[in-house]
Formats: sequence, structure tokens, C-alpha cells
Amino acid sequence: MSKLTTLEPANNQGFQIAWETTLKCNLDCSYCGDGHDNSLPHPGLKDSLETLDFIFQYTDIILSKKPKHLKHANLNVYGGESFYHPKIIDILKHARHKKDQYSWSMSISTITNAVVKPVLWKRICDHIDYFTVSFHAESTLQQQNLVKNNILYLKEINKPLHVGIMMHPKHWETCIDMVNWCEENNINYNARQIDHSILDFRFNYTKEQSEFLTGTPPTAFDKINNLIKNGFDLSSSGRKCCGGLAMCSNECNTVTYVKGNNFKNWYCSVDKFFVYIKQTTGEVFTNKDCKMNYEGKVGPIGYLSDSKKIIENLKSGTSTIVCKNKSCWCGLCAPKAKDKKDYDRIMLKYVN
Repeated sequence: MSKLTTLEPANNQGFQIAWETTLKCNLDCSYCGDGHDNSLPHPGLKDSLETLDFIFQYTDIILSKKPKHLKHANLNVYGGESFYHPKIIDILKHARHKKDQYSWSMSISTITNAVVKPVLWKRICDHIDYFTVSFHAESTLQQQNLVKNNILYLKEINKPLHVGIMMHPKHWETCIDMVNWCEENNINYNARQIDHSILDFRFNYTKEQSEFLTGTPPTAFDKINNLIKNGFDLSSSGRKCCGGLAMCSNECNTVTYVKGNNFKNWYCSVDKFFVYIKQTTGEVFTNKDCKMNYEGKVGPIGYLSDSKKIIENLKSGTSTIVCKNKSCWCGLCAPKAKDKKDYDRIMLKYVN
């Protein structure tokens, strides 16, 4: 394959809204990092509903600039663990009410650990269109059985879902058992490597585990790194798209795994395909992973406390995002190009 200069999704990609509704979680996974904080209270219902109003206003402006076949959004409600929020049903009801007021379509999805009691789980199912169940091997056997039963209920009521199995190198057999369980029950799944700092060796993989996750044997360079780092650090070598999407490189070659995931100084449309809202802090970012803003820095584009300013800036138009990060863990599927002229050319397909 020729040297990578452009990357875009092989199929249509809607606008993805990641809304971190709470940082509280009913699990405490070692690799979660800042993904949860049980010392903080759940955000209040009033503030959460006001955020939903902002989300719909923001999305309406984004989609007004896109061609008809791309006028679709997905609202991802998650945490922490969003279903741990005591007012989650009220929040979901408001979201479903709001989405019926616009000409464009929206689906409501969730990323959940599915450690939820059956009564609440069945109520939640009435308001969610698509489930991503994140399986964590550090949970108890009782919790894992609860997760499996909740997944089977989703299948029973024909709810679209897939399972993201967090492949923990120290709990590998439990993860492989979950892979086998999904295959036996015809459940869509994605075996995902654990993202982590290159200085954190806890989640490096063995040779066999590395081959399982990447589908390819390690190179000589990988083997040398293995000796130095006591395991294969797949986090630094790149990974597949979070949703398992196929992508087109240089407009002709379809790829599912990008070696390195390094797009530093590339022009990227991440802001036109993603927005990320942290309810607990009130920060609004272009994307959950890169957090690139329009000033060429990693940081928020604004705050919920001044949402009117964010909306005004969005209406007036913004400059192009230029990536300053060394790696892309999520946002890989946003069309991007090494050169501005290639970026402008491919973006003609995505923005009116």
C-alpha cells in the first residue's frame, strides 16, 4: 500500500454526540483512568435537561451544513455508568421527546457495562435504540452473569447491540470465554485492546495475545520492544476504529487497522463528526479522545455555562482542526488528510 495521505470512512458516518452524563460508576476497573470518579455527586436533573436542549441546538446547526444522506445524528449516553444515575429514565424521556421536534433523524445509543438490575434494565430498553455493552473481566462472576442475562434480553426483544470485550491481558481466559459465549449466542462483538500510557506496562500483551488482537505476527521491532517493556504495547502501535468501521486510505485501499494511528499536523474534520460534553465539569470538546480545539491546542471549545457563545461561534463558521496529538485512539473515522488541498477535496462529499 502507498504511504498514507488521506483517511475516511468506507461507509456513511453520522454525527456522533458523546455525552458523559455522570462520572459515578458501579465498577472500578484498573484501566479506566479518569473515566469515572465516585467521589463526585451525580449531576442534577435540571442541568442535565438543559444540556440536552443545548445538544439538540448544536446538532441542528452541524447537520444543516451536511448533504441529505448525512443528516443523521447519534446521541451516546454514557458515564461513568449512565444507568447508575438516579434520574436516568427522566433524562432519556426528555431526549426522545426532543428528537421528534427536528427534521433530521437521531438514534439514542449507550455504552454501558450492563451491570443493571433486570427491572431497571427493561425500563431503559424502551428508550435506547442501540446498545454497546462493555465487558470488563475485573468484575465479579455474579456481575458477569447479570451482564450476560441482560444481553440475552436485548437479543430477545430484537434490540441492536454489540459487545466490546475489553481484552485484559491478566484476565485473558475470562475474556476469551466471553468471546466464545458471544459466538455461541450469535452476539456481535469486538475484542478491544486496552488503551493506556506507554509507561504503564500492566496492560501489555503476550505474543499470542498480540496476534489474536491484530491478526498479524509481531515484527522484529515489536519483539525488541517486547523485551524492553515486558510485553507488547499495542496501545502505542495503533488500533482499529472503536466501532470496528472499515476505512478508505488514499481513496482506494480499505483498511481496518492503522499502524501507529499518528496523524500529527494532519487536517481533520473531527469537529464535523463528533462533539463531546462532560456534564460534571461543563466542558464541551470537539472529541472525547483528541480534544483538539480551533486554536491548535488540546482543550475545550467552551463551557455549558456559556453555551450561547458556543452556538454563536458555530453559526459564524470555524477554522479547520489541525491535529497536534501523537496518536488517535477515537476519531479515527473522521475524514482527514495530510495536505490541505486533499482535505478540502475529500470534504466536498461531507459538507455543503
